[in-house]
Amino acid sequence: MKRKLTRWFLPLLLALLGILVFVTPCLAISPPNDIGILGVWAYRNCRETGDQLYLIEYEITYNSTPSETVTEAYMVRLMDGNATLGYVYPFSYHNKGYDKGVAAIYFSSGGPPAWDEPYLMELLGNPFSDWEGALPSVLYFPFDLWQDNEVAITQVLIASRIIWLANELEIDWGKDMVTTSDVGKDVLTAYAAGYFTNVMPYLYEIAPKIFPEGSLPSTIISPDIPPEEIRTDYADSLTADIIGTPLDLTNVAAIFGVSRGALTAILYYGLVLVVLIAAARRIGSYRPVMLFGGFLVIIGSFVGVPLMVAILGALAGFVMIGFVIFYRPSSA
Repeated sequence: MKRKLTRWFLPLLLALLGILVFVTPCLAISPPNDIGILGVWAYRNCRETGDQLYLIEYEITYNSTPSETVTEAYMVRLMDGNATLGYVYPFSYHNKGYDKGVAAIYFSSGGPPAWDEPYLMELLGNPFSDWEGALPSVLYFPFDLWQDNEVAITQVLIASRIIWLANELEIDWGKDMVTTSDVGKDVLTAYAAGYFTNVMPYLYEIAPKIFPEGSLPSTIISPDIPPEEIRTDYADSLTADIIGTPLDLTNVAAIFGVSRGALTAILYYGLVLVVLIAAARRIGSYRPVMLFGGFLVIIGSFVGVPLMVAILGALAGFVMIGFVIFYRPSSA
């Protein structure tokens, strides 16, 4: 029986493991020349009583713009110690989102964090991508402003802050971001409106007076970069769930010079392989073990294995299950 196990089961599992590990996507992103958070402003009662908005001005500079957009390569998260309260991927617009930019983290009144606490704001490289060298990261505290007023007053203050940020970006981007309305008020240009309504989809609701007269969200121009055709929302939600947990192997992966996803895949599927071999030897049959192993391979995405690899793992799992169901050894 052990000879049969060695003959069929072990080589098949090793082959499947090799396929899963070595197809792990590797996106090597160069470190920036400079990275920083320039300001954080917190507002309460923005759209409704009890909600919260955190505006973040950041700067990420490169001598040569990476092929990855800022949305792919970076994230901003609000931290209470080591706990993540909320996060957002910066919007890619001018120069793929690099140089100066603005991000916004919004909490509805249904479940915002405690107000005016010693929180941290972190701008960091996407920990689920592969980096050349250490993961870039910068923390910012204390915040510049904690503004708590009635909704009407808060909206006026946010409108003023957006115009101020637009002027900052105009200097950095070399684009017209602010113009003067017919009544002499500062308003966003169409180009600026296209940016800020993607950073804050609810901005027109909060501050309609900073938009050009007669403009509506549906008439605002699109970004000057092609939209991404492939969405990774579900994959992002899976990987974001393990940030800061014992399953987050980012720091360990950096020591060995591999991506976090590759290390997680190697360790997880290596452990699966050991467990399956031990179980097969214990019960003296590979068929029930391979059936169980197929499901172990599939659930790898829930422990930090990249979703693309887990999908391939699902295919491998179906192969293992099919092998058990349909394969019959020759009786000759």
